[in-house]
Amino acid sequence: MSHATIGRELSIPANPQHPFDAPVRGTGSVALLCGLAVEHGLPRRDVLAGGGIPEEALEDPAAEITGEQEMRAIAAIAGSLPEDAGLTAGARYRLASYGIWGFALLSSRTLREGTEVAMRFVDLTYALTRVSAREDDGEVRLFFDDLDVPEHVRRFVLLRDSSAALQLWRETLGRPVVPLRVALRLPQPADPTPYETAFGVPPRFGAARSVLVFDAALLDQPLPQAAPLTAALCEAQCRDLLQRRHSRRGTSGRVRDLLVHTGGRILGQEEVAAEMHVSVRTLRRMLRDEATTFRAIVEQTREHLAEELLVTAGLNVEQVARRLGYTDASTFVHAFRRWKGVSPGRWREGETRPSTSGDTSRPAAGPE
Repeated sequence: MSHATIGRELSIPANPQHPFDAPVRGTGSVALLCGLAVEHGLPRRDVLAGGGIPEEALEDPAAEITGEQEMRAIAAIAGSLPEDAGLTAGARYRLASYGIWGFALLSSRTLREGTEVAMRFVDLTYALTRVSAREDDGEVRLFFDDLDVPEHVRRFVLLRDSSAALQLWRETLGRPVVPLRVALRLPQPADPTPYETAFGVPPRFGAARSVLVFDAALLDQPLPQAAPLTAALCEAQCRDLLQRRHSRRGTSGRVRDLLVHTGGRILGQEEVAAEMHVSVRTLRRMLRDEATTFRAIVEQTREHLAEELLVTAGLNVEQVARRLGYTDASTFVHAFRRWKGVSPGRWREGETRPSTSGDTSRPAAGPE
C-alpha cells in the first residue's frame, strides 16, 4: 500500500507494493464489516471464513491480520451488498477505531500537524487504497489510488477509504466539513444521491484519479482536543508499533522497503545486504526460505513503481526508465510489455481514460 506525506511535491510512496503485502493491522475494520454484513442479512461467518479469520480474533484487542485477509473478507460479501455499501461502511469509522493512530490525530495542535502524522503512519490504518496528500494553490487534495485493488472489490474499497477519511477529518475538527470537490475513478452510478449525501457535494465520476479537495485554510485550524504532550507520546507509540508490524513482514518485505526508500534509485543486492547487516549469501538464503529471489522482488518493485510513476506522478517513459535504473527507455519498454502485455503509453491511456458510463461532458483529469 502506498502513501506519500503532505507537501508541495508529490513523492514516490513509501511502500508501493500490492495491498496484499501491506503491514498487518488490527481486526477492528473486519468487526465493522461483520456488522454491515449482518444488517444486510449475511452471516458474519461468511466474512470471517473469507478472510481466514478466527471468531475469537474479533474479541482480542491484540489480534492482527494481514491486508490480504481483510481484502478477502471484503471480497466474500461485496457482491451481495448494495453498490454504495462502501459509503455506509466508511461513515462508521471513528478515530477510536484506529487505536493509538487515532489519538495521535485527535491530540495534534492543528489539522496540518494531524494530517502530517496521519500520512507518516498511514500504514497503521485500515486503508487498502494508496493514500497521499498534496497542498498547492490554496487547496489540499487527498488522493486514493486504487491501481492495486482487484476490480471486484474496487468500488467498495475506494468508497470506504475515501468516506472514512472525510469522517475522520470531521471528527478531528469537531464540526461538519464539506469538500470543495470530489472526483471518483468509478463509473456513473444509477443513483448518485447516496454519494452526494455522503460527501456533501455531487462527485464527478469517471475521473482519472479519486480525490477529495478541501480549502487549505482548514489545515491551520486549531483542534478542539489538542494536547501537545499527549500527541508526542502517541506519535512515539505509533513509531514503535509501525516498526514492530513492519518487522513481521519477513525478509522480502524488508527488501521491498529498502528498494523504494532511496529516492527512486533501485539498490543492488550487495547494497541491500549491507543495509540489512547480512552477507549476500545469507540474504539469498533468507529469501529462498520465503520462496522468492532478490531479482524477483526487484522486478515486482519496478513494476509497481512504474505504475505509480506513469499514472500518479505523470512522468514520461524516458523519465520513468531513468528513475527505475534502466540504461535506456527501450529496455524499460521491453520489460513493461513483459509485465502488462502492452506498451507503457498504451497502458497509461487505459488507466487514465474516463469511464464511458460516466459523465464525459467534462475532462477526466479536471482541475484536480
